[in-house]
Amino acid sequence: MNPRNLIMCVTPLQMIIARKIIELNPDEKFDLLVLALEDNEKYRYYYERLKKICINSLYIVSKPGLLGFADYIKQLKVNSLNIKYQNMYLASIDSRHFQYIVSKNQGGNLYTFDDGVANIIPSDPYYLNSKPKMLKRIVWRSFGIKYYMKDLKDISLLHYTIYKDIPNIIENTYYLPLFSKKINTQKMHGLQRTVNFYLGQPLIELSKKFDIHYVENSINKLKIDYYYPHPREIVYPKGDFEMVESPLIFEDYIIEFLKNNPNATMNVFSFISTALLSIMSLDRVKVIYIHNSEIFELYHSFYDLAKESFCIPHIDLDKEFLS
Repeated sequence: MNPRNLIMCVTPLQMIIARKIIELNPDEKFDLLVLALEDNEKYRYYYERLKKICINSLYIVSKPGLLGFADYIKQLKVNSLNIKYQNMYLASIDSRHFQYIVSKNQGGNLYTFDDGVANIIPSDPYYLNSKPKMLKRIVWRSFGIKYYMKDLKDISLLHYTIYKDIPNIIENTYYLPLFSKKINTQKMHGLQRTVNFYLGQPLIELSKKFDIHYVENSINKLKIDYYYPHPREIVYPKGDFEMVESPLIFEDYIIEFLKNNPNATMNVFSFISTALLSIMSLDRVKVIYIHNSEIFELYHSFYDLAKESFCIPHIDLDKEFLS
């Protein structure tokens, strides 16, 4: 009898990695659980694509509080995802929703995979082994949660990573490149052009200083041709560039752009987006991180990692573009 597996995701990137894991195990049956942090076109697009290769699937928009968690447990039962699984796969080891499932499947095999750059920055909370305070543990225990982050790291049999030869939260890793198939992104002969992409981020969440005017000034300095917005950006800047609208996440969009523009090379700029780490190895793509002194101070460990481990340059917008 083929084992019944459950694969759990919270982001479109995780759904892409999940698909590759499922393809590595063609003889096994997978159920799918997506706990969406946001409900938008991108989430729905990748969920609908992934569910086609799964037996049973459930898409839940996360609700806050204990009542939301109780509703989550109810949805698992209604949709028959409360069964015993032989193998479980997840990336977000901090998720109480996923810790609940692992706790309910004691004796099952656990496998983990990357949740973006959180897996490779030593200062990230994923590297901490703290547990909730006693009172909270009692509350979560009443819901059936017995395992927390450290427990999941300890029992994970194997960790699938998209970052080659980079230390991870779990030592036993299996390299799973994001672009595993041969992609025709080679430059064609003839007229060539260079385009500048900016990958947007909700910088206003860091500080009110990084409002729309700050973003517009940054883009003007970089002479951006295409702006790819982040789902959490509320207000978009204006300027002499094209605003990209696509159901694809940035990594997939860049692949399509390269295929459709064989004579184009591109520079891709962003502040702290981990998507740049995923596309840096593509032909005709150069990635550059940008910052000012305040953002660098907040995320210096990330910028140092990008430069030292991935050889990605970063530039200070306040120094490189002085008038």
